[in-house]
Amino acid sequence: MKKFKPLVPFSIIAVLISVSLIAYTTCSFADSNHPQRGTVTFGADKQPDIKTPPHLDAFKSMFADIAEKVVPTVVQVVPTKIDTVIFSNNPFYQFFGDPFGFDDFFGTPRNQQRRQPPVQKREFKQQGLGSGVIVSKDGYILTNFHVVTGADQIEVKTSDNRSFQAEIVGTDSLSDVAVIKIKEKVKDLPVAYLGDSDKLRPGDWAIAIGNPFSLASSVTMGIVSALGRTAGNNANSYQNFIQTDAAINPGNSGGALVNINGELIGINTMIYTQSGGYMGIGFAIPINMARKIMEDLIYEGTVSRGWLGVMIQDLDATTRDALGLDTDVKGVLIGDVFKGQPADKAGFRRGDIVSSVDNKPVTNPNELKNAVANIRPGNKVPVGIIRDGKKLTLHVTLTGRGKSDPNEPSQGSIPEEGSPKDDIAESMGIKAGNITPELREQLDLKPDLKGVVVMAVDPSSQAAQEQISQYDIILEVNRRPVTSVKELKLAVKSIKKGDSVLFLIHRDGNTFFKAFKVR
Repeated sequence: MKKFKPLVPFSIIAVLISVSLIAYTTCSFADSNHPQRGTVTFGADKQPDIKTPPHLDAFKSMFADIAEKVVPTVVQVVPTKIDTVIFSNNPFYQFFGDPFGFDDFFGTPRNQQRRQPPVQKREFKQQGLGSGVIVSKDGYILTNFHVVTGADQIEVKTSDNRSFQAEIVGTDSLSDVAVIKIKEKVKDLPVAYLGDSDKLRPGDWAIAIGNPFSLASSVTMGIVSALGRTAGNNANSYQNFIQTDAAINPGNSGGALVNINGELIGINTMIYTQSGGYMGIGFAIPINMARKIMEDLIYEGTVSRGWLGVMIQDLDATTRDALGLDTDVKGVLIGDVFKGQPADKAGFRRGDIVSSVDNKPVTNPNELKNAVANIRPGNKVPVGIIRDGKKLTLHVTLTGRGKSDPNEPSQGSIPEEGSPKDDIAESMGIKAGNITPELREQLDLKPDLKGVVVMAVDPSSQAAQEQISQYDIILEVNRRPVTSVKELKLAVKSIKKGDSVLFLIHRDGNTFFKAFKVR
């Protein structure tokens, strides 16, 4: 029987048949299951029938309209720090000479110095990112101190993708405010409208604009959560933050916080976070405070703040009770008046309660400190006080804060609520002693300081619980001066359980009142 040899191997035929079947199946599926373009109607025929009250029509585009106007006034601020490193290509040569001994083996030509390996300089650049707000057509920009501090170069990028080099005009670390300016001549830049942060109320709308995580021109919306906030424990800083829940993240620092009218009301500064990102609590410097500092830096190159010359502390409920004041009395208690300072010259006394400055109420030490600092030195202002239950007005001419006695506490060193506390007699856990010349020298006490020294505190006593410390100086008990242990015992003799006691204490150069109920 003859065998026929196929012209094409069966394996190739099988592959061709499989490919043909796949192609046929695919084409057949496409032709039979996909509709022709334009034959399907997508979406409902009519818009949702939702009735919007006429007065809310403008609300639909309100935030977009604000963003359209304000975003161009907010810029990216890119600070660059440049570190120069000088190094040798062969560091071993520098310290050990020729590490392999070739010079010794071959020798060095006479009258020729041993050749050193080349030395190179390299620059390492480290960039940051923040935000800023254009406040003048010729290129002044308001931002944060912490955004530009230490920068060797500053680049400013606008929302329309233009880029400029800028320079620092002035900074103020105590308020975290800085002013920079575009170097080249510019004009007709978009400028933010500066609002009035004193008119803010908790619950007002707030819109934050900046560059979080390098995401340029981001807009977030929230409300003003609170006013007059402080953050951190730096008693020498000036803080009066607007708290907002508008999302603020790293990179937003120096950006704009605006109100519902698109007015600049604050400079975004920091966030409270446990994760490193947004947690619903952000802080902004009120524009009224930032503007005053900005103008000082631009016109004088330094910030001028008023100085009163007093030691201040909270007026808590126990202190109010010990002073015999009504529960609705609000203000700030003066713990000490520095000699020769404006308050002393105006007639302020230890124990006065400051209720207003320049006709504006103050209810806590931070408000008083900011109110005084916001007044230019040389201005004479009325200060409302309460003395022995009576309301008085004293007129004080503020000065600038200069170099003070190293033993004299600064006005910014405000004892926080719950800090230095006091107690009295041995029955309460205190052993007191008279101020001897040796103790005066040991504790570096001024010659005219009179009182009694706390020599020891029983760790299980109320005195220890109230944080009375060894070597505290008790100056007064219930507004009665005590200059000896005998006078101290007489002053506390009539005090019984449940009574409110008010002490005046001197510690580490600070003088302050402390009130508590005897247990």
